[in-house]
Amino acid sequence: MNKKLEGMKEKMAEKAEKAEKGKETQIDSNEWLLLFLAAGYIQLLLIAVNIIGLIPFVGQAAYPFLAAAINIPVTGIFFLYLTQKGRAYYWWLAFGGGVANLVPIINWLGWIGCVAVFYFLVKAEKIPLAGEAIEKAAKTASKIK
Repeated sequence: MNKKLEGMKEKMAEKAEKAEKGKETQIDSNEWLLLFLAAGYIQLLLIAVNIIGLIPFVGQAAYPFLAAAINIPVTGIFFLYLTQKGRAYYWWLAFGGGVANLVPIINWLGWIGCVAVFYFLVKAEKIPLAGEAIEKAAKTASKIK
């Protein structure tokens, strides 16, 4: 048991060192599961806000505030997660997802779509030629002002 615990501590220390150096850290299957579950939970909240928005007068007045109150913090949290994992060059996923989720029809699958795109981009980075091209394009695009 102690060997297993020490192995986990070493693995966490290694991840922390890579994060401090600005290198990308691996995202394991548990983190992917948590990302998709969190995105699904946020989508359920946004569906509830959409249903509230169907109520005449009160719901229609509350909809923009409730949608923004959910999307703005989630956008920031997703951006901080990308930064922590060393993939801040995918900033457009966080901010694009946040803006897209403020549009009533598009927001039905916005955050799940952002996490799915992020998943496929990370998996495509491991393909030799495509991964280099995706990473180079993302880093170049993040420098454009």
